[in-house]
Parts: sequence; structure tokens; C-alpha cells
Amino acid sequence: MKLKIDHNIELVPISLEYAGDIYESFDEEIIRFLPIDIPPQKIEDTIAFINHSIEQMKNETDLVWVILKDDNFTGCCGIHTLPSRQPHFGLWIRREQQGQGIGKKVVQYVLNWAITNLDVEYIKYPVDKHNIKSLRLIKELNLVLSDVYKMGNIKKLEVEEYRLYKR
Repeated sequence: MKLKIDHNIELVPISLEYAGDIYESFDEEIIRFLPIDIPPQKIEDTIAFINHSIEQMKNETDLVWVILKDDNFTGCCGIHTLPSRQPHFGLWIRREQQGQGIGKKVVQYVLNWAITNLDVEYIKYPVDKHNIKSLRLIKELNLVLSDVYKMGNIKKLEVEEYRLYKR
């Protein structure tokens, strides 16, 4: 399912069409605040991630989108663990396009869309407490700080979990 955020930002379901863009963009800097220990080492790792995401969407457990700005690859986002009724949201923006307000528009739109259109109690938005850009964005969105914990295998993130509750 496509989601049109504004006149130049659109979310399209993840597909193999974007494997090269994702692989090239997903580097050490991008994963800095994600619960991923290392970026993909070969394109096949990215293809496996995309195929897994497509399978999860078919199983209706996740929604995973590619973010396009002016029809150009800009990043990815997703809502994960939908059957729990307390899914979590995550996103990343290509380094060259950070700081342009794209992430803010995507977060605002997707969280509100999810609360309105999905059978959920709330949406979790876990953010590493050192991710200043994301924390600045959260303050503007009226999200509720609900939990603090560590996340990750080798690399441990210090997560602040924010939530948007269904009204």
C-alpha cells in the first residue's frame, strides 16, 4: 500500500527494485542508532532483508516502506509486530537527505495514519537516548515517554520508548 505524505514525499512498499539504493546507503553512520551491529557486507544481505520484509508484509505482521522524495530513494520506515496491537515504528533517512524535515513528515504522518487505520492500542517509537535529532522531533509530536531499556546484541542502545496512544 502506497502512502502519499505530501506533493513530493511518498511511501511505497519495499521491493527488490530498491536493493542497490538500500545497500549503498545503509552504512556505519546510518546504523549508529539502530539495533544493528554491522551494515550489510554484501548486496545479498540486503536482498535477504528485503525478501524477509516482503514475507512479513504478506503475513500481515509488518508494514515496510521505502521513502521516496521526488521519486528518489530517501530511506526506509516500518511498523513492526502488528499482531501485538502494540507495534513499534522505526525509520532511517539516507545521510545526504537528513536535516531536510523528511523524517519529521514521515514520522508524523505514519504514526497518525497507523493510530487511525490499524487495530492497535498504541504505537511504540523506540529511540536511542543519544539520537539528538530524533529526540528533538519527538518533543514536537506529543508522544509519551513510557519506558527506558537497553536494546541490541553486541552494540547496546540506551532506548527511550515513546508511545502514541489511540484516543
